[in-house]
Amino acid sequence: MTALSLKKDARLDLKTTQQNKELLSQAAILRGVDMTTFIMEPALREAREVVEQMKLRQSEQQALFAALSKPNKPTKALHGLLSEGMFSER
Repeated sequence: MTALSLKKDARLDLKTTQQNKELLSQAAILRGVDMTTFIMEPALREAREVVEQMKLRQSEQQALFAALSKPNKPTKALHGLLSEGMFSER
């Protein structure tokens, strides 16, 4: 069941120009859907994508924080680099 087939119990008002309204209306007619469906379907698709991307970013941030919270012990190679003074010369 899509969000558009659920009971519509909220109103969303949009301000636009008459030219944009006519264009949206014409495009909806050509698609064979009402203007609400024409506007809402791509908007909802985009909204879901944005929310999903943010969830991924949050989980990536949590993974990074977890990794930084438990740093590995320095390796012999790192000790060697630090003892050569390579970083102090920059």
